[in-house]
Amino acid sequence: MQNHLLIFGYGYTANALAKSLNPQQWSITGTSRSKTDDQYCHLISYSKSEIEQALKISTHILLSIPPNVEGDIVLQEFKAFIQSSKNIKWIGYLSSTTIYGNHNGAWVDEETNTNPSSQRGRNRKLAENQWLDFGKQNNICTNIFRLSGIYGPNRNALSQVKSGNARSIYKKDQVFSRIHVSDIVQIIQTAINKTLHNQIFNLADDYPCSSIEVYNYSANLLQAPNPEIINYEQADLSQMAKEFYNDNKRVSNKKIKQTLGIDLEFPTYKEGLNKLFDDQYKN
Repeated sequence: MQNHLLIFGYGYTANALAKSLNPQQWSITGTSRSKTDDQYCHLISYSKSEIEQALKISTHILLSIPPNVEGDIVLQEFKAFIQSSKNIKWIGYLSSTTIYGNHNGAWVDEETNTNPSSQRGRNRKLAENQWLDFGKQNNICTNIFRLSGIYGPNRNALSQVKSGNARSIYKKDQVFSRIHVSDIVQIIQTAINKTLHNQIFNLADDYPCSSIEVYNYSANLLQAPNPEIINYEQADLSQMAKEFYNDNKRVSNKKIKQTLGIDLEFPTYKEGLNKLFDDQYKN
């Protein structure tokens, strides 16, 4: 039987994964508000009839839809149908490192206590636990991927600097972890092949740092002025952006290296931005 991946929430990361999977081995269905198929994925609406039809043939499920206060919406609506499926052998849940909360710049790993400081983080924590419990109860290999800040083609600091939309916000000792979408893809693919039950993985590169450092490096590549630095206290930020700056932590990636044998293609933002610059802007 050919592998069939059902993606709930066919967005940026899911599209990158779909592009990378061998079409001789995989067929892919994804839910999307836009039902225009791309060459990698058959898109369906988020409707009971279409999803139940897709679940009948699915062997793998990837979840990329934000949870609500009751946890994961897919489990809320399709739990019984997934339980009754005889073909599902792997479930992957794309979570976020927001579930750790604030650690004042200290390193966090998969064993660190989770204490999310925002409602979005608390929703993620609840959804993670629901899927891990579901996997154990139904003997389905379930993996949680806690994503750091995602960047890659058409979604990066170079584009922001080039467009004039980069905001270099200074908050003392603030650092962020990030990861290139290509490394997310290789980690998910490796986890699928390893079939390690009930595992949580942090997805981050080797070098947490300030966003100002990343923007300035991008500006240097583009031979553009560094974005103006704005103090956090004076910055006009959305609620989501404020939550982003409330948490300060360095995300460890030791487990993906030791357990999955991952060798990052882009171990820091410099390698990632250099490649993006060559691909997007170099004449």
